[in-house]
Amino acid sequence: MENVSTRLRDLRMQASPRLSVRAMAVELDLPLGTYSNYESSRYKKSALPLDLTRKIAGVLSQHNVDPAEVMKLAGLSDQEVEPEAKIIETARPTVQYVTMAVAMPSEAALKEMFRTLLVLVPDGATKDEAAAILARRLPAGFAAIGPLSHDQFAPDSFGDATIPQSPATGPRENEQPSRT
Repeated sequence: MENVSTRLRDLRMQASPRLSVRAMAVELDLPLGTYSNYESSRYKKSALPLDLTRKIAGVLSQHNVDPAEVMKLAGLSDQEVEPEAKIIETARPTVQYVTMAVAMPSEAALKEMFRTLLVLVPDGATKDEAAAILARRLPAGFAAIGPLSHDQFAPDSFGDATIPQSPATGPRENEQPSRT
């Protein structure tokens, strides 16, 4: 019978898209050495801890690996595996893929939007804090640019490279327009 560490590695390798040991550790919020120990031949136990197995099954289920197969790594019987797998499948977010044509604003409009959004990031913010702020504000930034009209796609629609102003992208009260 295949040992649990080898089976864990094989299930991780079945993930689509494939997950590296490092990526798996990150997904589980574990140090790399801790996770890699579970896949190592040094791991001699016959089963993984149940809570860890649940987390692993949750991650791998998002990569098209059957959670029932993962839950077997905890040493559960077939009768115990099924309810666990159903809970994991139920918690898995439903993803619906849609393909559509998207018209993006011009480079000048995007530059102005990002300039405006970056003002919201306080000095000394970490990259993670800045990213969180920008992610929260990005939809409002796109909404502020406004709908794109067909003539905005014409090469000379901005002529002098100015962009249409909106309350979010235009100068604020008491602020002089930038001279870039």
